[in-house]
Amino acid sequence: MSVHGSTLEPRQRAAAVGRLRRAVAVAIDARGVLKAGETVVVACSGGRDSTALLDALSRLAPPRRLTLHVAHVDHRLRNDSGAEADVVEAAAAQRQLPFTALSVTVALRGSSLQDRARDARHAALAELADRIGATAIALAHTADDQAETVLMRALSGATPRALAAMGERNGRLARPLLRVWRADVDAYCAALALPTVDDPTNDDRRFLRARVRHELLPALEQVFPAARRRLCVLADHQRRLLNG
Repeated sequence: MSVHGSTLEPRQRAAAVGRLRRAVAVAIDARGVLKAGETVVVACSGGRDSTALLDALSRLAPPRRLTLHVAHVDHRLRNDSGAEADVVEAAAAQRQLPFTALSVTVALRGSSLQDRARDARHAALAELADRIGATAIALAHTADDQAETVLMRALSGATPRALAAMGERNGRLARPLLRVWRADVDAYCAALALPTVDDPTNDDRRFLRARVRHELLPALEQVFPAARRRLCVLADHQRRLLNG
C-alpha cells in the first residue's frame, strides 16, 4: 500500500481536488452519467483511479440522493491480491459506506487474460447490483484508458462501432471519470494523501495494454503531442455518428 503525500502548496492542493470533483459533478449533473436517487455500486480495486472516484462520489452523493455501495473484486490471480480488499474496506468504512468483498474465478481459456478477468469482474458486479437493487455500477476508467482502448482497437482492424470504445453510461455501467486525465487523478490522490494499492500488472509488459500505455502512446506523442486527446475525440465522434 502507498500513501500519496503531497508536496503541493495548499492552493495547488485545493485546485487539484476541486478540478476532479467538478469534473465528476459535471458528468453527473450535466451529462447524466449518474441520476439523482440512484443506488450505485462503486467498483474499487484500491488503485488510484478507483480510490479517487470513491472519494469524489462520497462527497458528491448526499445532495444528489445517491446511495453508494462499495465493492472490491478479487480475481485471485496473484498471491497477495486478497489483501487489497482490506484497503478498500477501510476506505469504505472511513466514509461510512457499506462494503462487499467479491471473488471470482477467471476462465482458463478464451480471449486475453485481462479480457477474461474483466468479464468475470463485470459479472460479479452485476450480480451484486441485482442483489441490492442498484441501478448503476460506477467504474473508474479515465480518458487515458479511453485513448489506449481506441488505439488498440484501431490497430487491430476494429469496426466503426468498436472505435466508439467506452461510453460514459452504457446500461448500468457508469464512468464518471471518462473525461478526466490520469494525471488529474494522481494529483487528487496526492493532494488528499489517499492510501492506495499498486497493481503490478499495470506495468507488466507481457500485457498489451501495458505496452501501449508505457511504450506505444509515449512514442506516438513524440510525433503527435495531442495523440491521447485526438483518440478520445475520435471515440466521441464515432459515438455521435452511431447514435445518429
